[in-house]
Amino acid sequence: MSEIFHPLLALIASATDNQLAKYVEYLKEENKVLRARIPGQIHTKPEERERLLKYGKVIGRAIEELITIVSPATFYRWVRDEKNPKPKTKNPKGGQRKPEEIRALVIEVAKTTGFGYTRIIGELRKLGIRKISRQTVRNILKEEGIEPGPDRVNDNWET
Repeated sequence: MSEIFHPLLALIASATDNQLAKYVEYLKEENKVLRARIPGQIHTKPEERERLLKYGKVIGRAIEELITIVSPATFYRWVRDEKNPKPKTKNPKGGQRKPEEIRALVIEVAKTTGFGYTRIIGELRKLGIRKISRQTVRNILKEEGIEPGPDRVNDNWET
């Protein structure tokens, strides 16, 4: 039976309000000592935030005097975010892929002419294709393993 209860839990269970206040003060000082040994900020993980919220919300406004790992404003923001979670974004990185026709055209122009990124864009604009950037052309050619214009070597005299 004694293995079930932690000694600290047994101590707290038998304490009076005055003693509990002293225990809290001691634990706060111990926390300060441990925090002094850790350089910089402590970044909490989502699981840790959930644990802090679980125990901190029941305390109410008294959390402002107890919390040391983050500011009270941050804690209250976590509470708000828990009540009203932000919607997940569908596509967090990158935009839409260019249509295969444009990709094929970029590759064909690069292979047949030996032009660099900027000249390829110029040729596409002559054809009325305006919604393509230099970086997009670069990415398309890079995905296909085609080197930039000046680095591309064409040993063939016939083009």
